[in-house]
Amino acid sequence: MPHNMTVTIEDPLWDEMRQFPEIRWGVVMKQAAIEKMEALKVLNRAVKKNKLSEKEIRDFSVNLGRKINRGK
Repeated sequence: MPHNMTVTIEDPLWDEMRQFPEIRWGVVMKQAAIEKMEALKVLNRAVKKNKLSEKEIRDFSVNLGRKINRGK
């Protein structure tokens, strides 16, 4: 069953997004959520398999996020 979500976009970003009306921004948001969930699953698997400190987990998460943001 599909669910709706409300996302608040600040004016400067909204103004830029409006310059591309052909883009289905809801699809973009959905894809970003999917990618974030995949990263969190990887992180959770790594944490369960290893005895990492909180700092190591935080560092791993930050580095993983950077890699994802660069386009893998």
